[in-house]
Amino acid sequence: MRYFDNIIGTTLLSNEHVMLLYEDKNKRNNFIIDVINEGLRNGCLCIFASVDLDDTKGISLIDSISSRIINYEDNIKNENLQFINFKPYYEAALKGDLTIFEKLKAELEDMLSKRVSEEKNDKILVFADAACHLSETKNLNECAYLEKWWQDIHIDWSRNNKNITVVCPHPNCVFKEELEQIIKDEICNSHNATIDIENEYSLQYFYNLIKKNSNSNGLINYEQTIKKTREEIECNFIEEHKNIINTFYSVYSKKLADIINDDLKNSKTMEGYSNNCMSESKQNLMENQTTITTTIVKEIIDNNMDTFLKSIEFAHKFYFDVVQSYYNYITRLKSIS
Repeated sequence: MRYFDNIIGTTLLSNEHVMLLYEDKNKRNNFIIDVINEGLRNGCLCIFASVDLDDTKGISLIDSISSRIINYEDNIKNENLQFINFKPYYEAALKGDLTIFEKLKAELEDMLSKRVSEEKNDKILVFADAACHLSETKNLNECAYLEKWWQDIHIDWSRNNKNITVVCPHPNCVFKEELEQIIKDEICNSHNATIDIENEYSLQYFYNLIKKNSNSNGLINYEQTIKKTREEIECNFIEEHKNIINTFYSVYSKKLADIINDDLKNSKTMEGYSNNCMSESKQNLMENQTTITTTIVKEIIDNNMDTFLKSIEFAHKFYFDVVQSYYNYITRLKSIS
């Protein structure tokens, strides 16, 4: 698990299971609204699943925050924003029964598939506070059980490239107490990252998380690009794959040379290199078109398109992550010196 204290660790993140620590619930909700608004601006599906949505004693949480969410009615209508009453989920988790959560998992996966089929942003951001209420009420064993379930689900989503981030708020005061430290450590370690909203970089963490995936947007619409040019690249399918990989190698090798030469001040940002790399790759596709048309090659392309796209995505991620590691390391050294 990562605990972020500064901006260095917040630049290259994708689908995550995040522990969000807070001191004050109103401040927490304000923070969540800010992140939801940023997610909506970037085309994400944002879901607020809260036990507090069941407030029947006074004004509902939705009524109190809807006016502060951008284009609220349009985003609800266009299925970019959703609220879930999480009280039944909390009550089920309190009994150790996660059947209702399994149903939610399937629903989230269906939502994601629908968004992909509609060529929307393939990012879902969920704020879920059932575990929060379990820790707040000192039901720590039940909380640990639920968070372990979320983490197992996240691992499965990551393995299958399902871009769903789940953020679990928790009251900081509970984890500052020295009692029952072992079970609290289990809860913390069942997350990929821990963010404290009091940290000055906490909002930036989520903004980068959202924007990074928005910019990627299905590998910058590679699938759409290939569909449009499919008729023209039939004869050199494998050659095109090699050309794209070579482009990754060329662009990131240049970035790595800048880093090794310690030329960080004037070099492009990693995100800039990523976008440049993608642009050059798409340009490479267009410049190497052919006009030969054969039924056999068309069939080969159709049968292998999914593997082609996945291999390109993994190749890009490999070069991106490795060079980013060099960048982070040298940046830390410079900050210390």
